[in-house]
Amino acid sequence: MDISNAQIKENIAQNLKNLRETYNLTQKNVSDTLGIDAASYRNWENKRSVPSVSALFEIAKIYKISINQLCGIEVNGGGSYLLMSPNQFNKDIYGENKITDLDAYEKQLIMKIRRLTNDDKRKVGECINELLKTEE
Repeated sequence: MDISNAQIKENIAQNLKNLRETYNLTQKNVSDTLGIDAASYRNWENKRSVPSVSALFEIAKIYKISINQLCGIEVNGGGSYLLMSPNQFNKDIYGENKITDLDAYEKQLIMKIRRLTNDDKRKVGECINELLKTEE
């Protein structure tokens, strides 16, 4: 497979923008979640620079996609990945649009939780359960 660095840079920029807009997030929401400067993130979407490999990994983890998908690299059969919107994903899996019920703050919390280790995710879940118990 031959794909140029320029094409990968273009794919990353477009996919970052598409994913962010699909989740109704601002560039600031995503940059805060990643712990980077908003200008750095803006440069990625505007094709002025590209994320580091570690940043690509974190972004892929947040959106639950592969780095290959984020980069738009062709796989199996030569077709490019088409990123499925979360609404379409939820329709296919659950038959409804669950992600659209979340406000921007809830989406940002979910993005941050996705960056945690499984053990830390469990701890967050336990904290949430404890908070909910006190409200009952």
